[in-house]
Amino acid sequence: MLAEYTPHLTFVHEKAHAGHPLNEAADSLAKLGLRCVRGAVPRTELPRLVPLWAAGALADYRRSRAA
Repeated sequence: MLAEYTPHLTFVHEKAHAGHPLNEAADSLAKLGLRCVRGAVPRTELPRLVPLWAAGALADYRRSRAA
């Protein structure tokens, strides 16, 4: 409704950050959290998994910056 009644409103397509290593890491960690909430990953595993996933993402990011 707000868009309909806002005469000078314009929409602009913003390019996604798909493929960016740090964005992919954030997506991956969010999915891990969701799996935990849904019971697919035990909460007790998070302290072990999060640093591993974050370290992997950081390594990917560093490789992409060096290329």
